[in-house]
Amino acid sequence: MTDPIGRRIVADLRRWWRETPAVSSLAVLRWTNGSLYLFGGLTLVPGNLLLTSPGVDHVGIGIVSAGVIAIGVLIFACGHLIPRRGYHALAVLATLIISALVLMGGHGSASVALGSPYIFVVVNSMLVFALREALAEVIFAEVACAVAMSRSSIAAGAIVIIEGCTVGMAVVAAWLARLSDAAEEDPLTLLLNRRGFTRRLQTALREADQGGGGLAVTLLDVDWFKEVNDLHGHPHGDQALIACAQAWSRLVPPGACLSRYGGDEFALLLPGQPLGRAADLADALRAATPPGLTVSAGVAAWERGDSGSVLMGRADVALYQAKTSGRDRTSVYGDPERAASALEAAIERGELCLLYQPVVNLASGDVAGYEALVRWRRPDRGLLGPHEFIPDAERTGAIHSLGSWLLHEVCAFVSTEDHGFTIGVNASPVELRTPDYAQMVRECLETHGVPGRRIVLEVTEGAFDGDDGQIVANLRALRGLGIRVAIDDFGAGYSSLRRLDSLPIDVLKVDGALIRSVREDQEEAPVLEAIAAMGRALGLRLVAEHVETRHQADLLRRLGYERAQGYLFGRPAPPELPGQESNLRR
Repeated sequence: MTDPIGRRIVADLRRWWRETPAVSSLAVLRWTNGSLYLFGGLTLVPGNLLLTSPGVDHVGIGIVSAGVIAIGVLIFACGHLIPRRGYHALAVLATLIISALVLMGGHGSASVALGSPYIFVVVNSMLVFALREALAEVIFAEVACAVAMSRSSIAAGAIVIIEGCTVGMAVVAAWLARLSDAAEEDPLTLLLNRRGFTRRLQTALREADQGGGGLAVTLLDVDWFKEVNDLHGHPHGDQALIACAQAWSRLVPPGACLSRYGGDEFALLLPGQPLGRAADLADALRAATPPGLTVSAGVAAWERGDSGSVLMGRADVALYQAKTSGRDRTSVYGDPERAASALEAAIERGELCLLYQPVVNLASGDVAGYEALVRWRRPDRGLLGPHEFIPDAERTGAIHSLGSWLLHEVCAFVSTEDHGFTIGVNASPVELRTPDYAQMVRECLETHGVPGRRIVLEVTEGAFDGDDGQIVANLRALRGLGIRVAIDDFGAGYSSLRRLDSLPIDVLKVDGALIRSVREDQEEAPVLEAIAAMGRALGLRLVAEHVETRHQADLLRRLGYERAQGYLFGRPAPPELPGQESNLRR
């Protein structure tokens, strides 16, 4: 559509459909929803006393008013902790409460009065939610209003008038809320301007910090744009920017935000996107650039504690690297080799696989469980062990995609076998510092129908170096799901010793270096004996790693170690677990 007015209308409607109004910050959500509940409940108290229509359920209304007031107080007190999607649930709850009040009002004017707060629900929805979400809330409220009032014997004409007024108020509220968006719109490209982008960036940072989701930013700069203007004139340059905006807007995923950041520079905000996918999207945007133009891109990922200026500064550094290294390319801050993109693409292509190594009971020789070990069948390099790609995954943030894939693969496998083995799954400290990690694990277990007792989460000793409260909180939550927690490679460090008795752990997996130090002629191992005594005193299960000889196994059994794993009992192998027999029994 080349008509400027038509193009503006279409752009506005698209943005209104996907994005929340400029006024809709989390603070505004907290105050509007808190006010709706608190003052609505307070109004019910005297109103309930003054309602005289026959059939009014005064007791029920009193109970509801007390509950509504309590909800309002909680929203004011804790609203900053509620994610944006939680306010949609509060709007639905308000509609249901109002519908219940209408039914408690009997069959007369009291029901009409008790239904008046429907107006507040639809107005609030139009003020603070994206149009697609607000319309869903309004339709639900309108249907609930019609049903509740019909069942309360309100005349059809009265219902139509009430519904019409409610819709009219919703339309006015939606229009007024979005008038302020004009101050955040770039008049040339009709994208967000720098002010609008900055506001959304701050909101995304708060939500990432609270919910733990990923966040990435991409800066795109049109190469040689000054020369384009000088050679062809500014009108041609303006049309080039418009063409870029239109071409790229079609590729922006839901929830993302594309803006004209200034001059010939564009910025893309990508909530919930890991670094690798953000870099791949930058490549796709560059490929979609109109003919005759090239674009350089810089990509950076949010890290906990980052401010908006720090994150944008990283993206700007990456953009500078792209421009100084030849232009027409994508540079990723902290990941010049694009390791994150390669790993995330490998996950999607099915190049990663899991091998399972048995964990045996030293007393009986029976297999007691397995540890899942990830490998990468990389076409250009062969089979890679975890030490060859996990450090890059942790550094770039791709560990979140890898960890989610690994957990789903293990749970999918566990759900198909009924031998009752436990499976050890390694978790990175980077994952455990994410506030929503425990929730992700819970959802994974529920998806596959796997009880938590079948999973042992293995965490390296270094995870406890910094007294990170988030790691401990996640581990406590996981143990609440029935998952057992193991310290992996115990003995390789010392930082966790000073508070070992207070950590939420169940198992000590002793570092293989201590096991390998046991010689064939050695009948005592004081360090291993001390660890065994400490483990027993704390009520922890002991597992020895990297056991390679029968002498090591016999010594460990005499020292009181319950379980062990290593090449003596079986190498990591594909998941044909049932029926495999430990070497102790051969």
